[in-house]
Parts: sequence; C-alpha cells; structure tokens
Amino acid sequence: MSVWVETPYLNLVYDEIKKLTKDGEVPISEKEIISSLSRQGYDISPSDLVKLLIKMEIMGLIVVSSSTKEERLIKLNKTERHEEFVQVDNES
Repeated sequence: MSVWVETPYLNLVYDEIKKLTKDGEVPISEKEIISSLSRQGYDISPSDLVKLLIKMEIMGLIVVSSSTKEERLIKLNKTERHEEFVQVDNES
C-alpha cells in the first residue's frame, strides 16, 4: 500500500470496524474485517490491515487485544478523548 492510498483505506477500515462492531458493542477479528471488505470489492492484505490497526490504536480510535496466539480482537475505543477527536476531525 502506498502513502497516497493509506488515508482512504484508514477511513474505509475505520468505517467498516464501526459498522461490524455495532458502534463498539461487539469485538471483531481481523478476518472479519478482511472478509467484509473483500465482499465489497476492496483488496487489503493482512499486513496492510495490521499497519492501519496500529495507526488507529495510536490515534486512540480503537482497542486491539489478543484473543488467541494468532487472532486479534478489535473494538472501538469509547472514551471521552475519542469523542473530542471525532468532533475536531469533523470540523476540518
């Protein structure tokens, strides 16, 4: 994934996480995200997804935890900081 495509994919993956987790109520796996995106015609590799998940976790948008040795669970971060970030982001 090049630098030029990274931001649209970041938004796309975040929106997909938001939809699949039912606004943060249900944790999901990386496989579910990749599967859902591929059904919509987007091809994203597991390594590119991990890079995007790391960025979103650093930004405070999501929380990633280990379910098993090879599987991660992703859910939305429901903190006050997240709400402030979203409001600032929408004003731009």
